[in-house]
Amino acid sequence: MASSPDLTIMLLGNSGVGKSASGNMILGYDAFESKPSFSSVTRKINEATERVFGKQISIIDTPGILDFKEEIERWCHDLLRSSRPCLFLLVISVGRFTREQKKAARETISVLRVEDDGLEKSYILFTNGDGLKEKTVEDFIFEDDESSLPDIVKEFKGKYYLFNNETGEREQVKQLLIKSGHLQTTDQQSHLSGASCGAFGRPQDTRVVLIGLPEGGKSSTGNTILGCKMFSTDCDFNAVCTETVSKSAEVEDHWLTVVDTPGFTDEILTPEQLHREMTKTFVETSPGPHAFVIVVKIGKMSKANTTLLQILQQLFGSGAKNYTMVLFTHGDKLKGQSIDEMIQSNRCVSELVSMCEGRFCVFDNTKSGNRRQVQTLMNKIDDIVKANGGGHYTSEMFQMAETFIREAERTQHSQADSNDSPQQTAQRRMLPFCQRLWNNNCCSFLACFCCCRSTTDSDDDQQPLLQQ
Repeated sequence: MASSPDLTIMLLGNSGVGKSASGNMILGYDAFESKPSFSSVTRKINEATERVFGKQISIIDTPGILDFKEEIERWCHDLLRSSRPCLFLLVISVGRFTREQKKAARETISVLRVEDDGLEKSYILFTNGDGLKEKTVEDFIFEDDESSLPDIVKEFKGKYYLFNNETGEREQVKQLLIKSGHLQTTDQQSHLSGASCGAFGRPQDTRVVLIGLPEGGKSSTGNTILGCKMFSTDCDFNAVCTETVSKSAEVEDHWLTVVDTPGFTDEILTPEQLHREMTKTFVETSPGPHAFVIVVKIGKMSKANTTLLQILQQLFGSGAKNYTMVLFTHGDKLKGQSIDEMIQSNRCVSELVSMCEGRFCVFDNTKSGNRRQVQTLMNKIDDIVKANGGGHYTSEMFQMAETFIREAERTQHSQADSNDSPQQTAQRRMLPFCQRLWNNNCCSFLACFCCCRSTTDSDDDQQPLLQQ
């Protein structure tokens, strides 16, 4: 009996998009009939196998999914339920993303979603890359503001690749296998064998995002948490801190990464800066943070602080609320008074803490050597993680950032023409998705800002947090 292939690749999508041609290019010979035609050339599911880059790879070529969905669905489910390593490729021809291609893409997604790991084992394969001319595949994805193609790419967590079927270069086949994690370079194999020895006993990875208004003490808080001065605190006094900065250290048996963000409500950020800093936040905390910490300065509190939670959900997804807590800075100003009474005395503060399900703690950053306050914070974060099933928060955007980082790591040794780090590559690829996220939600953001500004001067909405 013939042994199972090392990898089975199933080609899915609309008819006439280049599935058969792509299958032939992967295998290195004409296993499937492929020719220009106004009607579907492939009328049944075919399978062919060949040794490719040292691996026995089987290609399953399918006819258009709109006409053969039930049969294709059976094959997909059988393959997903088997023990065979597999990769599903949704094939889309570049040029014009037609209504029929969109419908075929949606049908493919519905077929793959029946099994939990269907989309996890899938990529989008764009074909006919020669038709782009001077454009990039990203230009094609985002060329139409009304197109649903960017949303489809997000559902695949940013996993896509481009074939130029005209040239038939074998290197692009190799890069597809490397990117999708089905082929390792010699450098990767050496790295994995070396890393397996040093990973034993490593502290638990924990990622925290600090969010707040300017002058709230985010950077000082980051320094207190990490136990040393890693973040510049100058910007806390002149309100011109405009960069997302990430620092890490071992804290309370955690390998803790703290991401200090600029004020997303701050008018000094241009749209370009805002998009860039959003992108860095997604990349620095991928595949997702364990906690979002809204930093609030004890002193005066306005509705703008409460609005931060709404903005956070718009940026990072509605589920981010379940991973959010409040951290009050300048705890020395309490002078022995009860923080609980002060919270109840201020409507905005009480509302914010309530929306975070009562999760809060207090820091006195003038006593950065007091580790008890850090222990309290870490215990709160552990409680957040436990309450959410033991895992970190994630969303399509965080998962897409993780995809871009992993792909860059897999290909960095085989692409000598790039000097960017995997994180820099991921940030560059994430940027148009963050721009689209902002543009799609800017009305909601602006409504939040206008609400904040209109109520900032109201005595009822801006009260001293400390009773004089």
